[in-house]
Amino acid sequence: MKTQTRKTRKKRHARWPWVVMAVVMILVIVAAARSMMRQAVGAAASASVSQSVSQAHPAPEPESEPEPTATPQPTATPQPELSSEEPITAAEAAEMDALLDSMPGSISVWIQDITSGQTYTYKPDNGFYCASTLKAPYALWLCQRDEEGLIDLNATVGGDTGWDLIYPMIAHSSNGAAHDLGAMWPGSLDTGFSDFLSELGFASPEGCEVVEEGIHGWVTGADGGRAMRALYDYFETGTENALQLQEAFLAADHDLLYCPAPAAKKYGSWDQALHDMAIVYADRPYIISMFTDWGDQDVSFPEEGRERMQQVGQLAAEIILED
Repeated sequence: MKTQTRKTRKKRHARWPWVVMAVVMILVIVAAARSMMRQAVGAAASASVSQSVSQAHPAPEPESEPEPTATPQPTATPQPELSSEEPITAAEAAEMDALLDSMPGSISVWIQDITSGQTYTYKPDNGFYCASTLKAPYALWLCQRDEEGLIDLNATVGGDTGWDLIYPMIAHSSNGAAHDLGAMWPGSLDTGFSDFLSELGFASPEGCEVVEEGIHGWVTGADGGRAMRALYDYFETGTENALQLQEAFLAADHDLLYCPAPAAKKYGSWDQALHDMAIVYADRPYIISMFTDWGDQDVSFPEEGRERMQQVGQLAAEIILED
């Protein structure tokens, strides 16, 4: 009887390793299942966030605008992502999108908060005749060439000096002054002006020129915004040329885009071209550029177009300054 009891106990002890192994395997399976569930939840959350950002900032729709005669595409400049911690939230971008969507015709907008560098764009690749907006980067090009000793803006140009012509070309958008400057220092492909515009990121720099015969070129709202950002950076250098040029831009007396503070501005107006761009020197400075096909060659500032630009400028000011 004692021998039988010892055999039974021996068999019971033999079962324990198998029980332990079974428990361990169950624990491993449970841990693996939990890990897989966490990964699945994370992937779903990431997909949800990506979808919401895409809906707030849809890709630009293809346009039916005619293509520029010269169409080299610059390298895309990475734009900061929108977030609630920066001046332009996704909801505010959607609000600006909705306002612009409600307006007729072709529109291109570029807005940049200078403090953060954050940029909002609306159909930035839509193209238009440049009208007088090209005078802005042309003036910058002349001033920098003067500083490099390549030209002399104090030289006589048709009875005036170069500086005497730059002021009215910018402050009052004088075409006569631009033509005289273009005769003396043509801004063209042959003189390096197109290369200069290419460095600024212009979409079609080869077709842009300021010459004695006139002003030509195909530009976008993004081109205008980048030109004004380059001017802002140049003004910040504080050189004699920079400050003198800034004075001309600050003296611009038109009121297309609403600006809540002193602004360095340049507009363009012609048939199917009504554009405005500005550096707004508010407590939080920003740049706004808006190009449209609302122009009329017989009316410098069509009232309906001016009213729409005022609305866009007002909303931009609220977004940048009231956060």
